[in-house]
Amino acid sequence: MEALKASGANWVQIVFQAVLPSSITYLISWTFMRFEINFSVALAMGAAAGAGGIGFDMFMASSYYYDVREIGAITYLILTFAILLELMAGRIKKKLRVQK
Repeated sequence: MEALKASGANWVQIVFQAVLPSSITYLISWTFMRFEINFSVALAMGAAAGAGGIGFDMFMASSYYYDVREIGAITYLILTFAILLELMAGRIKKKLRVQK
């Protein structure tokens, strides 16, 4: 940042040339972590309060008509989604680290 300021770069150039490249992996990690937290909270709200979504489907399958196969399928679907999300975040961060 000091070198960019000394060479006459303006604020936008400093942000896009120094700040973002050094912090983009942290921003992506934080964004994916918040998305995973929001996904799990939405799932819990649907399962506990019947708020809708896949958590509500799991709630209905487990307490009203007790379909073990459907509970297992929903659980595997949630697990698969979480793993794919983690793999996608890892690939994005790996690509950004190589480009530096």
